[in-house]
Formats: sequence, C-alpha cells, structure tokens
Amino acid sequence: MSQIFTEVEDPFLPQAPAKWPSILGWIMLIWGVLGVILAIWGFMNKSLALETYQGLPDWMVAAWRVMQIAGTVVTIIGALSGWFLRKRMRRGYALAMWWVVLTFLLNVGGLAIQITKRDEMQALMKRNMLAELEKQNQPAPQFTPEMIKGIWFASAGCGGLMGILPPIVIGVILLSAKRKAEVAAWPH
Repeated sequence: MSQIFTEVEDPFLPQAPAKWPSILGWIMLIWGVLGVILAIWGFMNKSLALETYQGLPDWMVAAWRVMQIAGTVVTIIGALSGWFLRKRMRRGYALAMWWVVLTFLLNVGGLAIQITKRDEMQALMKRNMLAELEKQNQPAPQFTPEMIKGIWFASAGCGGLMGILPPIVIGVILLSAKRKAEVAAWPH
C-alpha cells in the first residue's frame, strides 16, 4: 500500500516570513549605495561647475544642478529605505514610497527638459564629445547632425527609460494590498 504525502499548510504553525522585504531591501540598498558613489564621482568630475554646461541658458544650468543635488538626496533616501525594508520596519516602506514618487518626478522632469530643449542638449553633447577627444589627443571626427541626433536619442531614451521604469515597477510592487496589510503589522 502506498501513501502519497503532500505538504499541507498547518494552521497552527506560524507562517514563514515573506521574502520580498529582504529582496527589495537589498536591491534598494545596493542601488542606493551605487547611486551615492556615482553622485560623488560626478561632483568630483565638475558636474556642478559652470564650464560643464557652457552654452546652455542659465535656467537650464540651475535646473541641472538642482536635479543633481536632489537626485543625490533621493538616492540616499532609497538606500535608507532598503536598510529599513531589510529589517521589516514601516519607515522603510514609507521611505521607499517617497523614493518612488521623487525619483519618478525627477526623471520625468529631466527627460522633459531634454526633450523640450533638444537642440541645446545636442549641441552640448557634441561640445563635450569633442572636448573629450581633444583631451585624449585624438583627431576630431566629423559629426553629422544625424549622428548627433542618434547618439542623443539613444542616451536620452535609455537614460529616461532606466530612470522612469524602476520606480514604476517598485511602486507597483509596494502598492499591492497584500503587501500593505503585511507592512501594517511591522514595527515602526
């Protein structure tokens, strides 16, 4: 006689804790730390210097600077949310939701500026590429307008997509009713 054993959930045993807080927490923590390192690297590479944005209108220079500083702050918020999510603390969930909203708004704002001021951004990109080639003592190639547009569309499109897609995905994950109920049982 053979018996088939199946796993049956015992109502008297405690449920295993959900794994999503740890997984999402580690992702956000690592992503946040990498973002802070990249921000520091950008600041050291004169990302706030005036000559970096030579030829752009003053309001665009101010907007980029504010967005870089705000982006660094939002990245720190993301890293902190990851830290607290790993420990299953409600403030991690709240910080993650703030990160989702602020990251989405910053990236949409940056993409909107790039799209509405496409000609200025393409001219800046061309100047930066030529300056980099000059620093490396390489002959400057002839950049056609189509080449510049293609490079700009690729960088703005990929950067915009990679900036907008993660907060949407994480926001959808966090807004699940099941996850909200689970978070309500966590300590502050």
